[in-house]
Amino acid sequence: MESRKLEYLLKIAETGSVTEAARQLFITQPALSQTIRYFEQQYSIKIFKKHAGAMQLTEKGKVLVEAARKQFFIEKNMCQQLQEMNEEVSGDLTIGLSPNRSLQFLPVLMPKLQKKFPHVRLVVNTRSSAGFENLVYQGKLDFALVMELADMEPAVRSELVFQPLFSYNTLLMAPPNHPLAREAEAEFDWRKRRPVSLEEVRDQPFICTPQFPRSRKWNDSVYSAYGFKPKEAVIISGGFTVYSLVQAGIGFALTQDSTAFALKKGAFFKLDKGDFPTRLCIIYRKDKYLSRPMEFFINLIQEYSRSGYWRSL
Repeated sequence: MESRKLEYLLKIAETGSVTEAARQLFITQPALSQTIRYFEQQYSIKIFKKHAGAMQLTEKGKVLVEAARKQFFIEKNMCQQLQEMNEEVSGDLTIGLSPNRSLQFLPVLMPKLQKKFPHVRLVVNTRSSAGFENLVYQGKLDFALVMELADMEPAVRSELVFQPLFSYNTLLMAPPNHPLAREAEAEFDWRKRRPVSLEEVRDQPFICTPQFPRSRKWNDSVYSAYGFKPKEAVIISGGFTVYSLVQAGIGFALTQDSTAFALKKGAFFKLDKGDFPTRLCIIYRKDKYLSRPMEFFINLIQEYSRSGYWRSL
């Protein structure tokens, strides 16, 4: 299979639309239609069927697209290996990293990566709600940092490597106009403050995040432990936006302690029924060639994780 044709086929399958695929690839629709005809004639199959105005893969089409995806990665890996045989390593390293973790990790890791590979550009995607697992699976990211408990299709999970780093714990953020926040002023280090119960804030407004599959298990485990249903004042995605709304006095919020480690300020409290930990992992495709910059970055973050660095900031 030709690399360009593979890319076209995968984009059509991803978008479910020749029109949208052509727009994203900056090519004409007839060129994509010709690609579909090429593969259908090559393998004597029907790849797509129309359903509710969208193009869906047939059963045979699914087999072809999965094989095309694997072949696409083989060729992409080969190109990376050949490129790295040059004396000077260059190109992009694409990673998925939430805004909170970007603030926590990148100021520490970026200087070392730049010093080791000055001609490599780091491209960071912080839109975690889109599902980093799928983006890694589709080859749009080299690797990503995700929470292990996130829901995903079994077929996606089976193609990914999960390397555990460490666990984040759950905290309650209190707005500055609440007595809990004034109580926090007596102890700067949130890790030394008394644990609180959600019962203490049962009637208070909460800033909540949408119930994406990737966060539902974490939210439900905390709320069910207290038999608690938050009084939702705002539903919004985005860790820093949630923090800003809490600081504006809109309400309380649950967060992972990465927020406290990254921002180092705010009225954060541990919960009295446990830490409700979620484990952070590095993920990448099993068939992914680990380029030298990628291997260096992964080893570096693992080294800091083993030393407990991220838990002592």
